[in-house]
Amino acid sequence: MNIYRKLLVLLITAIPFFALTQPKLKLENQRIVPGETLRYKACWGPLIIGSAVTKVYKTIYKVGGRPCYNIEIMGQTNGLAKLFYVRDKWISYIDTANITTHKAFRSIREGNYELDEIVHFDHQNKKAEVKVLDKKTKAYVLKKVYDTPDNIRDVVAGFMVLRLIDLERYKKNDIITVNGFYEDEGYKIDVEYVGKELVETERGTMLCYRVRPVVPKNKVFNGKHAIDVWFSADKAHSIIRIRAKLFLGNLVINQEK
Repeated sequence: MNIYRKLLVLLITAIPFFALTQPKLKLENQRIVPGETLRYKACWGPLIIGSAVTKVYKTIYKVGGRPCYNIEIMGQTNGLAKLFYVRDKWISYIDTANITTHKAFRSIREGNYELDEIVHFDHQNKKAEVKVLDKKTKAYVLKKVYDTPDNIRDVVAGFMVLRLIDLERYKKNDIITVNGFYEDEGYKIDVEYVGKELVETERGTMLCYRVRPVVPKNKVFNGKHAIDVWFSADKAHSIIRIRAKLFLGNLVINQEK
């Protein structure tokens, strides 16, 4: 993946560390509201380069006998960034009780790269069965079965679960350690709680919680404290802003009014 695709995928996935499994965290599940739609735009310097939408459908589905939210994340490049074409969609069925993933879909369109994938999570046996769409037969075929940790969450459930953490329980500089599974890989990342801050938004000044993941050394992000995330310090606890310091400037993702 070249550096431009990495920047654009950063927008779509809202930072991959959101895919996590952390059974000891106290989650405030009432913050997930069926029918909620949140819209975001991404700016690279003065340029608006992309947009994203998160949607929680009103209907509660049953997957494997468990009631699940149906949550969707869509992202795309806009304006000049269309030169680096991205149209991605994630759809996940997430347990209403513990916010774990039971079934997940990915539709990835990035330049000439295409992927349609479905994953079934077997929590009892700690397995994830990954199938991909065969373009010729139009049928999903088994790619691989992966071992997973307890309470595994895909990127969509991870995106939601960080909204559910009761950050009032944490002090400045406290560390939340998260484990994840994303694109066939497991990882562990420390997230630092920075504290509360006032943030200027399209809806006015908002009090927000700020967290900062410790980023592994790489060729895209400028330093281990290159990413900051702000959550609204209200009942919704929604993601208001993500800022990534890059070697080629800053990428800022803001929730729209």
